[in-house]
Order: sequence, then C-alpha cells, then structure tokens
Amino acid sequence: MLSISGSRRAPLRYGRKDVFTGIDDVDWASMGHAYTDSATDVPDLLRDLASDDPARRDVALDGMYGALHHQGDVYDSTVACIPFLFELVTAEAVADRGAVVRLLCSIAGEREPDPEEIGGLFEDEEEDAAFVQPFLDAWAAVRGRAEVFLRLLADPDAGVRAAAAAALAHVHPAPARVLGALRDRLAVERDPEAVGAIVDAIGRVGAAHREALGAQAGAALQEVVAVASHPEQRLAGLVQLARCGVGSLPEDLAETVLDIMRLAHEQEEAEQEEVGPTVAGQERPRTDTMVSYLRELEATQRRRVDATRAGDLLEELHGALGDHTEPRFDLLVGQLQTQDWGQRMAAVDMAGTLLTGWRAPDDLPVALLARQLVEDEPRLSERALTELGHVAPIARVVADVLAVCVREWDDSWEPGDWEGTLFGRALKALALQGDDRAVPALLGVLAQEGTVPESLGTWVERIGAEGAAALGPELHRRLAALPCGHGGPARERLVDALGALARPEPLPLLVEMIEPGIGRMRMWSLARALTRYGPAGAEAGPRLRELVATASVPLEIRLDAAAALVAVGGAGEPLLPLVGQGLESDKWLELSPALRAATALGPVAAPLAPRLRQLLAAHDRHMDVIVALWKTAGDAEEVLPMLLDKWTAFPGTRPTVTACLLELGPAAAPALPLIRAELASPRRHSNDRRDDDLSALSMRHDVAADEGLLRDCRRLLALPGLS
Repeated sequence: MLSISGSRRAPLRYGRKDVFTGIDDVDWASMGHAYTDSATDVPDLLRDLASDDPARRDVALDGMYGALHHQGDVYDSTVACIPFLFELVTAEAVADRGAVVRLLCSIAGEREPDPEEIGGLFEDEEEDAAFVQPFLDAWAAVRGRAEVFLRLLADPDAGVRAAAAAALAHVHPAPARVLGALRDRLAVERDPEAVGAIVDAIGRVGAAHREALGAQAGAALQEVVAVASHPEQRLAGLVQLARCGVGSLPEDLAETVLDIMRLAHEQEEAEQEEVGPTVAGQERPRTDTMVSYLRELEATQRRRVDATRAGDLLEELHGALGDHTEPRFDLLVGQLQTQDWGQRMAAVDMAGTLLTGWRAPDDLPVALLARQLVEDEPRLSERALTELGHVAPIARVVADVLAVCVREWDDSWEPGDWEGTLFGRALKALALQGDDRAVPALLGVLAQEGTVPESLGTWVERIGAEGAAALGPELHRRLAALPCGHGGPARERLVDALGALARPEPLPLLVEMIEPGIGRMRMWSLARALTRYGPAGAEAGPRLRELVATASVPLEIRLDAAAALVAVGGAGEPLLPLVGQGLESDKWLELSPALRAATALGPVAAPLAPRLRQLLAAHDRHMDVIVALWKTAGDAEEVLPMLLDKWTAFPGTRPTVTACLLELGPAAAPALPLIRAELASPRRHSNDRRDDDLSALSMRHDVAADEGLLRDCRRLLALPGLS
C-alpha cells in the first residue's frame, strides 16, 4: 500500500490555495498516470475539484477520469488521491461532491479485483504485478474508508446522499449494516433522487446477498411499491424487487406497471404546466469536457425520444425480469396499446429487443407492432417497420397489413433513397417474410434504377426461386448494364440475387465475369451463386479450372474458385494440393476459403483430415474446421464431443451444430438433452448477454437463424431411432 505523509489535515479552505493540508508533501513526481510519468499536475486537479467555479470543477473531474482513471485504469497516483477525495466528499461547502463519490466508486472497481483477470498484459511478471497492484490498493483504500458513506446518508446535499447510497451497496464490507442504514434513511428521505438511489441500493444489496438479506430487502421494497407517492419511486421498487427475486412481485405486475406509467405521465404533464420552460440562465455552463458532453448528450437524448426517468426504469424492469417472459410480454402488450405517444415509441423499441431476444408465446405482440402503422405519425411507423423487418420470420400474421402499406406508399419514393422511406421499410419487411407480394414493388424499384438493397439476395432467397422468378430478367438487365470494373457492392448484390434464382438465362453473364483479374469480393459472390446452381452451372467449369490453375491469382480467390468448381461438377482430387496449401496458411483470409473447399470436396479430401485436426486447437471458435473434418473424415464418434462442446461454449454455433447432428442421425443421441433444453428455453440461442446489461437493449438478434434452429431441433427429435 502507498504511504502518504501528513496524517493530520487542517479544515479545507476553498479557492486555489491550501485546500488540502499535506497534499504538497506527497511525492507526485515519482508517480505517473495515463499521460505522463510525473503526476505533478494532480494537486491542481484536486484543488480545482473544490473550486467555486462549476466550469473549473467540470474540467478537473474530466481530468481525473481522463488521466488518473483513463478507460478504467488505476495508477499509483490514483491511489494517492483517494484520501484527498474522501476529504473532499466530507466538506459540505464543496459543490458537486456526489460526482466525487461516484469517481471513488469507479476507482474502486465493480467488485474486488481479480489479479488474473486484470493482469497478463506484460510478459515480465514483476512488471505485470506492478500494473495490477494499484487496482488492489484502490479497492482496499476505498473499502477501508467506506464508513464515510454511511455518514453521508445524512448529508445536507441530496445529490451526495444519493451517491452515498449507491456507494454503500457497491463497496461497504458489512451488507447487513448497510441494509439497516438504508432502510432507516428511506423512512425519512424526501428528495426524489435520493429516494430512488436508496431504493436501488436496497435492491442491489438484497440481490447480492439474496439468501441472507433478500427477504428483508424485499419487505422494504414491497412497502415502497405500496405506499410511495411518486410513481417513479414505486416503479424503482418493482425493478429492485425483480432483482431480489420475481416471487416477491405482485401477481398483476403488468397492470400495476401500466397504472404507474399512466400516473407518471399525468404527473409529468402537470409539472410541466406548473413550472413552464427551463430558464436559460439556470442551466449549467457548458465546458469543453467529456463530463459536460455526456451531461448534454443525456438531456438531448431524452428530449429527442420524449424519454422520462419512468421510461428508463421500465427498461430496467424488463432487464431485471430476464427470462421470466410471461410478465414481460404481458407488459409489452399493454405498452403497445397505451395512449401516450412517448411510451408507445419506447414500447416499439422494446418489442424489437424482446421479440428478437426471446421467443414469443403468441402473435399478439407482432400484431400490435403492426397496429402502429395506422397512426398518422411517420416516426412511429418508421420504428415499427424497422422492428417488423427484424422479426420478419415470425411476423407472417401481419403480411396483409404490410402488403397494403407497400401498395399505399408506392408513390412516395425516389430511386436514390427509397430504402429509408416508409415504402422501402415496408417492402423490406414483406420480402423478408418470404411473401411474393413484394415482387411487383421490387420489380418497379429495379426497373426505375432504384438503388440495389444490401440484402437483396436474402430477400429473393426467402421469397423462393419460383415466387421471385419474375425478377430474373430485370436483375439480369441491371447486372449486364454495369460498366466493366464498376458497380461496387451493387454488382455483388445482383449476383447474389441471381444465384438465389439459379435461372439458366444469366449464367453466361456470370461465367463471363470469371477472369484472372477478378477481385476477392466478386469471386466470393460468384462462388456462392455458382454453388447454388450446382451441376446446372457446369458451363462455368472451364473458366473456374483456368482460374484455379493460374498461380499469379491470389490464393484465396483460387480457393473460392475451387469450391465453386466442385459444386458445378468439376474434378475433386486434383484440387487437393491447392486446398492443402490453403490449410497451411496462417491467414484467415486464405484459411477460410480452404475450409469451404475442403467441405465441398467431402470424403475426397480425407487425406487432409490430419491437418484439419491440427487446426482445431488454434481455431476453437470457428465451426468451419469441425464441419470440414466431419465432411472429409466422416467419423461421428470423433466429431460428436466437439459438437457438444461448441453447443455449450459458443451458443451462436448451435444452428450449424444442429445441422451436423441431423447428418449424424442416431449417433447424435447424446445431444438430445441439449436439444430438448433448447426447445424449452424462452431465450433465443444467440442472446447470451447479461440481463442487467442495458446496452443489450439495443441488440437485435437473428430471428431467422433461431427459428431455423428450432425447426432443425424438432426434426432431430423426429428422426427414427431418436426419441
């Protein structure tokens, strides 16, 4: 631990002189931080935190985060600051002390630091230990002074009381004592911000020590929900009850929450009428700091989406409920039907989060999502259509609504920017459902030289070759019209769409594009297209062979050509040396197409199996290696343990794993418990984010892949010999 001279300090005096007794006795020059090996600038930062000037305080706080706590790191100078920061937070005449409390908690870290987790950045053990030590010292220093936070619960500054409550739940070593102090303070606290922080802290203590303290915390939170006069406080109580255990929540949770949200909206409107617009002179001065920027960003975001603290708490409640999807979907259904426009905007976003991250019990949420399209509000319609695109594979129940929207909005777009219009969003959602009613509108876009959508190939694939056949001539025309060597992404998108149709008419044009100077992306898209043609694309064989045999062509392009050659019926065994060369590469750019080529060759590539086994250790996250080994060696006993391991370790691989299990047939019997658990899970397979990670609310998971996984799981269970 660092020793700091000057154990006794005189009372703080504010301004720029003698703020801390003993601060100049610390050997700052021997310490460092993110930007220098000599931390002599730190005393001025600390003094400025105590300044009467709010702009100076902002700059100082920004400097503390930027230099002494850069991207979460902790330095010896950071640890040396801790006693002075504690002195600041106890000085009642200093403003913005709540921010300093939060800085102390951030310096301490989210939990007791693990040297193995933090370390490993330096090969030299002593250097690595020296990097880790300040993290350990900071945790011990803040935790050792955490008694200060108990006293701050009675501070005159409500912001300090709120920050102290959060700090107690975060770092104090005696959770039972903390819970008692928080409950006592809750009984007398009147400031809404402080009450919210205390409620949050009670919930976090109860959740972290559920067995010992969960019941006590739950009782306090239930009282908040029952008697609190402020709607946001009641909602905060529900959030924390969910974290302590959903069994403590009211049975009519959705109805209760929606009633609270209605009251919150009414109260907000009443307060706005009473208070009126904010007086500009009361706003805090802006500074050129990250602290000021984040403060303004939060305010701007709230104004832009008509957000409220109640809305934030509603999101937190969804996160706290996690896999308890029944109340979440009930709540979503109610949110989507509320009269409050802002709540419905938030509900549309939550619908995307919930429907792509979890498996809905019925079609009602999707139907209500489509119901937003009848409102005369373009922003609401845009958001709803975006989410309907994400959930297209489970949204066929609203296909008629989307088809009507496409027809109604067909005259509201221009060729250069049609995708972002309501027409374009509706067309995308309809096409991704595989509905052939999207074809006439898409044909019109292509005929009028509209931009080629990024996922055109996926649209055509979902609709199917028969349903989308009318697009063939126009796709052919658009591709043929592109100047040689130009076209950018549009060329690859058109090739991909033509491959999904696999019609004979454009095949000569695709073959003509195979030339020695072809670029990687174009070859990759052509290889995909020709693979879909299969033996019907035999016409491409001679050009593909020529490309494979041209040594001056980059290896990755030759390998993609080799995989396509196998698909259209070209000889397999002569390709082994080239594929083997690719498998020896240490560049994924070359190794990836080599694995695809080996997979395409199948048993012909059995001599390459030893190399594939060597690759398993270095590329354990990539299913491509296991799939190639299975296709080439065909040893079910060998690959089954690998498949089961990947299923558990990397949930995103489950669709590919299940496809392999189907090919294994009865040998896949050991996988049945995993398959049954997947079918019973409320969570989509790729949704492996923590429920308390609010950044996950913006995530959209691949519904099509998950629905395909569920279909294959059911197929696997139905196989003869498996039950």
